[in-house]
Amino acid sequence: MPEYGGAVHHSGERLTTWRDPWIVGACFAGVGVRLAMLVARRGDVLPFTDAFWYSAQSKALRKGLGFNGLLDGQPTAEHGPLTPILLWPASSGDVVDNQRALMTVYGILGLATLAVLAVRLLTPLGARIACVIAAIYPNLWMHDSIIMSESIAIGLVSVTMLALLTVRQRPTWWNAGALGLAGGLAGLARSELVLLIPLCAIIAWSFARRPEHVGDDRRLAPLAVGALVLAGGAVVVAPWVGHNLSRFEEPTLLTTNDGTTWLGANCDVTWETSLIGSWSLACVLGIEETVGKDPSERSSIQRQLASEYIGDNTGRLPLVLVARGARLLDVYGLADMNEGDVKEDKFGWAVWLGIGSWWVLAPLAVVGIARIARRDRLIVLPPIIAVIVTTFLFYGGHRIRAPMEPAVVLAAGAGVAALWARRRPISEPDGAGGSRSAST
Repeated sequence: MPEYGGAVHHSGERLTTWRDPWIVGACFAGVGVRLAMLVARRGDVLPFTDAFWYSAQSKALRKGLGFNGLLDGQPTAEHGPLTPILLWPASSGDVVDNQRALMTVYGILGLATLAVLAVRLLTPLGARIACVIAAIYPNLWMHDSIIMSESIAIGLVSVTMLALLTVRQRPTWWNAGALGLAGGLAGLARSELVLLIPLCAIIAWSFARRPEHVGDDRRLAPLAVGALVLAGGAVVVAPWVGHNLSRFEEPTLLTTNDGTTWLGANCDVTWETSLIGSWSLACVLGIEETVGKDPSERSSIQRQLASEYIGDNTGRLPLVLVARGARLLDVYGLADMNEGDVKEDKFGWAVWLGIGSWWVLAPLAVVGIARIARRDRLIVLPPIIAVIVTTFLFYGGHRIRAPMEPAVVLAAGAGVAALWARRRPISEPDGAGGSRSAST
C-alpha cells in the first residue's frame, strides 16, 4: 500500500499556497479567536503561579537587574530565560495587560509558522484541515494570552519542525545550524525541550544519508550535518549554562526548578492518592533542610529527597508511570488537572473544551502518523518523543503536553486526509488550478 505523504507528489502538481481560501480563512479565524481571548482577559489579576515569576522577571530585566529577583535581588533561574526576555518590550505601564497582548502576538506568529509547516509538509487537503484545526484547537489558543512559557514553546516547536523539514530538503551547513539554533531556543523557553537538539541531530543525520542528496555539491557529510545541529544548539544554550554555573552554589545548568518539579512529582501525595501521576505543591513546602539555602542548594536537596523516595517505593513505580501516561492521554485525573489549570490562569470551560478536542484529535493523529510517509513522520516525532520522555520522568499534565500539540495538529490533518482519500480515492484539488493524487 503506498504511503500517504505530503512530500510525494506528481510532476507539475503544486502544493497549496497562501492564496488558498481555506488556508487564509483559517489563519484569520485563528487570529480572531486569539484576539477574543485577549479581550476576555483584559484586566484579569495575575495569579501567584509561574506566571507571576515570568512577569516579575521580565520587569526586573526592564529595570536592568538582570536575572535576579525583583524583590530580593538574589540570582534566580527558576525557569528558562527566553520568555522573560521576549516579554521585556511589554514590561512597563499596564504591565500585565501589555504582557498578555504581546504573548497573543507570539501565539499568532506561532499559528502562522504552523500553517507554513502544514503547507510544506502535507497534501493540500491535509494542510487545509491542519490549518483549520490549528485555528480553533483550544489546546493551542488557550495559552496565547497567558503569561507563561507554553505559547513561546509551542511556536518554537513549530519553528524547529519547519527547520528539520528544510534540512531534509537541503542538508546544508546553514540549514543544519539553523535547526540547532531553533532547538536551542526551544530549550531556553522550556528546559525539557533541549531534548529536541539530539533528536533532531539524529534525524538530520539520517536525512543527509538519503540517496537523493548524493552528488549535490551543497550537500554536507551526514556526520557533519548532525554535528552542526548539535553545535547550533550549544551556541544558544551555552551562554545561559555558563551564566548559571558562575552564580550559584551548586552546579546549575538550565534551571533551579528541576528539584521542585522532581520532588513534587515523587511523594506520597502523587504516588499514593487520587493525584497519582501528577504534581503537588504540598510535597515541596515545609522542608526544613531547604531553609536558608540558595536556589541551587534547595534544588539539590529536593532532588536527593525525591531520589530517596523513589528508591524506597520502587514497587509502586510501574503504577505511577501508568498514571502519568494516562494523564498525558487525558484518560485519568481530568477533574484535578482542570482545577490545576484554572489556578494557572486558564478558563475552566476552555480546559474542558481542550480535553474534548484532544479526544477527537488524538485518534486521528495516530492514523496520520501511521499513514504518512516515513520521512514525513520523522518531522513530527521529535516533540512527541520529548513530551513522552518528560511525562514519564516527571508527571502528566496539560502544561507538559503543550509542546507536542503542533505535531498532533499536523498528524490529525494528515489522518483526516488519509481517511478521506481511502473513502474517495480520487485526485484532490490543489487550490491553485491543478490537482494532486491522494493515494492510500
